[in-house]
Amino acid sequence: MNIRLSSWRLPSMVIRGAATVVAFGSIWLSNAQAAEIHADAGTSAFSSLKIGVGAETIGMGEAGVALVDDAYATYWNVAGLAYARQTEIALMNNEWLLDIRQNYIAVAQPIGDSATAAGFVSYFDYGEMQGYNSDGGETGVFRPFDLSAGLGFGLKVGGSVAVGAQAKILRQEIDDSNASGFGVDLGARYDVPDSPLSFGASVQHLGSSLKFESESYSLPMTVRVGAGYRVLEDRASVALDAVIPSDNDPVIGTGFSYAVFNELILRGGYRLQLGGSDLGAVSGLTAGFGLNFEGFHVDYAYVPYGYLGPTNRVSVSASF
Repeated sequence: MNIRLSSWRLPSMVIRGAATVVAFGSIWLSNAQAAEIHADAGTSAFSSLKIGVGAETIGMGEAGVALVDDAYATYWNVAGLAYARQTEIALMNNEWLLDIRQNYIAVAQPIGDSATAAGFVSYFDYGEMQGYNSDGGETGVFRPFDLSAGLGFGLKVGGSVAVGAQAKILRQEIDDSNASGFGVDLGARYDVPDSPLSFGASVQHLGSSLKFESESYSLPMTVRVGAGYRVLEDRASVALDAVIPSDNDPVIGTGFSYAVFNELILRGGYRLQLGGSDLGAVSGLTAGFGLNFEGFHVDYAYVPYGYLGPTNRVSVSASF
């Protein structure tokens, strides 16, 4: 993919500069589903932090802040790590739009009966881009990427409450420019006693600004709140989440999962962008399935983006 970039809200006339690509990526990733551009669009760096991981939750309309209980809690709600009672290794490949792709790995390790520590690494590759100088001349092909890594900890407090915290380092590299930063995620979960109902909340991407050349960009701080309900002896579940990003309109996600057999789980969901969507109503749909084989799990999620095309995410995890 060759993308010609032009300057945007930057004093520098050197289009090859990293800040231009950051601005471009922020607008595209943040507003791929928005009918009207949010007033704060393009003001945050590292927009790839808002791309969810783990095909299980993705297939349920990205609703899982109150249900996630595995290594992917490192993304959705770090408090959910406290419910991971086995050592787990999780891998995900996300073939996103155009040539953009993401790979994610997380490892969770229980500590005692009420705590779990975890670590993750995420690599987000934007594909090849053609650089141009202020005169319109080509300056060569480069390959921007985002890299993040973190350590998290989830702890049960009593029988019904869990809390979690996570620290992560961030690095964004575009051509010969780069920026680094630091972020923090916080989470909590409450399981209603003697009930299949759970509530969860998380605050993601609190941290330092990333500076490219003379421009600084804040992280896309995001608040997630939601509820989950398990039925049929945990064979089925429904979830509802509200997502409030600092640089875009809120999103409502809802989804369900149902274990047809112990080895096969079907999932579906819908994401509603409150600011509107110009990609059509179908672009909010999600679907997927999971396969379980004695501690080995394979999950798949399909998410359409209207005329931009569909995305496919595959997760593999092993518990032992």
